[in-house]
Amino acid sequence: MAKPLPNEQAVYQRIHDEKITVPLSVWEEMYCHMGDYISVINLVLSYYIDRNEPIPVVDARKILDYALRIKDTMMRILYPEENKDLLLHPLVRDLFTHYIGNDLHIINLCVSFYLDPLDEKPLALEDAKKILPCTITMRQFLDRLREVTNR
Repeated sequence: MAKPLPNEQAVYQRIHDEKITVPLSVWEEMYCHMGDYISVINLVLSYYIDRNEPIPVVDARKILDYALRIKDTMMRILYPEENKDLLLHPLVRDLFTHYIGNDLHIINLCVSFYLDPLDEKPLALEDAKKILPCTITMRQFLDRLREVTNR
């Protein structure tokens, strides 16, 4: 899970004080679509963690598929092709990249290891437990960003 930035409180305070917002269409992508994908991963992980079972290959692939959807959404947000008015403010962009990007990277590393085409195996419970805090941190970041940019 992404560690808090050393100056995070000051960054959030600056976003609040300067009344920095996120364009509505970007927010829709970020919070609704990406948030839904995070929730799916979280649900799959929670289901097997609650039962104390490894995650079968078919469901590990679902985690990786939804992680790819998060990455695609992240790229659309970070690099809007047609409308430069949809660019994130640099402070928001840095937080977004830190929390979503770092946690997404951890998820991909943990799951991809088990889905090697030459030796697929269930996602070990220990590694599933490492991924769950990432989805929680991603969701908490989106909630905090919503709170501080809500105008």
